[in-house]
Amino acid sequence: MKKWAVVLVGIILSVMLVGCGDKANVDTSQVYSAKAEEIVKWINDKNYDKITEQFDENLKAQLTADQLAQIEPVIAQSGDFEKVEKSTVEEKDGMKVVVLVAQYSNEKRVFTVTYDDKDKIAGLFVQ
Repeated sequence: MKKWAVVLVGIILSVMLVGCGDKANVDTSQVYSAKAEEIVKWINDKNYDKITEQFDENLKAQLTADQLAQIEPVIAQSGDFEKVEKSTVEEKDGMKVVVLVAQYSNEKRVFTVTYDDKDKIAGLFVQ
């Protein structure tokens, strides 16, 4: 329950960051959208170790690959991955916040991936 509370707080903070940020230029948007889509692919492929290798030190200390694997029932419930329908990239305080809307066979999921100034993942949220 505590983990879900942390995830919920993270989601709220990400939404707030996205709402307050500046739109990234086209080249930056394409680069970071592609990076975030790769994270979604790794989630779908259950390649959690590969994802955690991309984490910044703070997130590595908070979320292990085994803990990240707890998302499997949510992804399974969504059905088969079909495509990323929408991607937005915002810049806020030196961070790039990527929001992807992914279509699965049963429902949509929103992935928010935040990259720090060293291109490490500082936040990862799935709704």
